[in-house]
Amino acid sequence: MSTHQLQLRPIDDLRNEKFFVPNYQRGYRWSRRQVTELLSDVWDFVQSGAKAKNEFYCLQPVVVAPVDDGSWEVVDGQQRLTTLYLILHFFNGRFQEAFRKQLYSIEYETRPASAAYLRELQPERSEENIDFFHMAEAFAAIQEWFKDRLNRVNDIESAFLNDVKIIWYEIETEGGKPMEVFRRLNIGKIPLTDAELVKALFLRSSNFEGEGQRALQLRQLQMAHEWDAMERRLQEDDFWFFLTSARREASRIEFVLRLRAERIQKPGPGWNNASVFHTFAQRLSEPDARAWSEWEAVKHQFLAMEEWFRNSSLYHMVGFLASQDGGEPHRAIANVSRLSAQAGSKRAFRRTLKAEIFQRIFRRSRESALSASVSLDEFVKAELGGLDYDSDAVQIRNVLLLFNLASLMESDSRARFPFDAYKKDRWDIEHIRSVQSRMPRKQDDQKRWLGNALEYLGCDASGKNGEVGSTVQPDEHDDLVQEGTAIIGAQSFDNEAFEAFFKRVQTRFDPFQDIEVDGSLGNLTLLDQVTNRSYGNAIFPIKRQTIIALDKVGKFVPLCTKNVFLKYYSARVDRMLVWAKEDATTYASAIHDCLTRFFAEEDLA
Repeated sequence: MSTHQLQLRPIDDLRNEKFFVPNYQRGYRWSRRQVTELLSDVWDFVQSGAKAKNEFYCLQPVVVAPVDDGSWEVVDGQQRLTTLYLILHFFNGRFQEAFRKQLYSIEYETRPASAAYLRELQPERSEENIDFFHMAEAFAAIQEWFKDRLNRVNDIESAFLNDVKIIWYEIETEGGKPMEVFRRLNIGKIPLTDAELVKALFLRSSNFEGEGQRALQLRQLQMAHEWDAMERRLQEDDFWFFLTSARREASRIEFVLRLRAERIQKPGPGWNNASVFHTFAQRLSEPDARAWSEWEAVKHQFLAMEEWFRNSSLYHMVGFLASQDGGEPHRAIANVSRLSAQAGSKRAFRRTLKAEIFQRIFRRSRESALSASVSLDEFVKAELGGLDYDSDAVQIRNVLLLFNLASLMESDSRARFPFDAYKKDRWDIEHIRSVQSRMPRKQDDQKRWLGNALEYLGCDASGKNGEVGSTVQPDEHDDLVQEGTAIIGAQSFDNEAFEAFFKRVQTRFDPFQDIEVDGSLGNLTLLDQVTNRSYGNAIFPIKRQTIIALDKVGKFVPLCTKNVFLKYYSARVDRMLVWAKEDATTYASAIHDCLTRFFAEEDLA
């Protein structure tokens, strides 16, 4: 059982400590820029007045392990400790020996001379070895930085000693763990995450004082087990991408911790809301704080999300809202959590979610959209009818996503929309029937389009006829096959010949070029970027063939996208290889009817 200890310690609290840097660490390597950036950050802190508000400036973790002689083995953070020592040495240099403050000591296992040099800092010896050089350079940068701030040295020194704090992370030493921790932290430059630091906060022995050793172990064991169970669940992509669009591989539990942190953050002195760790550190330091109660609140947030995931209607509605995170991974779920807390019942919660979705889809509230003279049916019809690909892409994408979700919610099956596949494959809006004016202009795109067309016509790019799986009989369009293979087989690609071929194919396979519906909702569906790029502005039958092939091999295709290319929404089924104006009209009507039913008053009552 881990007994890692974690706390925030001011620099002044370290002055009596002894540090030992083991041989598995490299020498001191901070540059002048890194040193001056640290000084400038603390200077900004002093100037901001944050010190007067009882706030503090926090440095990154220093990971240590206790040694039998009372010193600390530095597992991670020796660069910061050495730099801080140099700054404190500068402050001391203003006074005679008798008035100088005691400083902590740092010994280096493989570089014993560095400890003595650090205490004396003789610039003339800086060329003796690389450690001396970097220490001398850092100290020179400190002296130079203070030249224009000598009248504020006392204020800056006070800030460094009392208001600059490090995250002190103490680990156990049994089984050679310092080396293991160092390897994990430094191979690949993986830092301690907020989640790991918060976990250490929760597992501190001091959180359970008075419970007895056995009770302490059981509490820690239970908390650690529950923590790991949450992380494992969040590592399941179907659950994770239901909650967010963020592509995060490690420490996904930080998502839950951030949600809880925002609920407990407070304005005012002493509260630094910049990170999850700071928030929990400040909360657990308050007199009334109980680690176990705070952990129960974290679990409550997680279990609420689990409940939304299990319930089919909540799954689809919350999943829709979570897809609208706008670049802030946890923001949408934080808003859903707020709505859940405000709702008095599950029915009220569903009603609130639908109202929120209405706002997202139509960019206004239901109350402002509907009136005595405007019904829901009329409003939805007018809104959807006015959407255009060029100016309303984001809104159309939301409409098409909701159409898929609402269709699944209406079905008798238990099918659930796979948000993980939807987000990982980057599905977006695309024309069902390609816009004629968007003929490929780049030669590579033209060749790809031509190859797709020939494959559909029954031959490959080399001119071989009768390929397995082709839709058209080899002799059905021999003229097009001969023309296309001649273009692709020529020594140099003829752009004018391709343009003529493109227009002939469009005319033969898509004679219904209703320009007025090209960018309307009736000619748009969801399509993944890879498939879209693979066939570009292909004719409808090629797109249809591609979608069917994807579905055959079990690749995710949104329900309504599949229905479009199978022409389930079309009134006529005798023209399966064209997408005409009447197809676009009946498809748009299906979207209108589905969304109207979804937002119906009786369902919101």
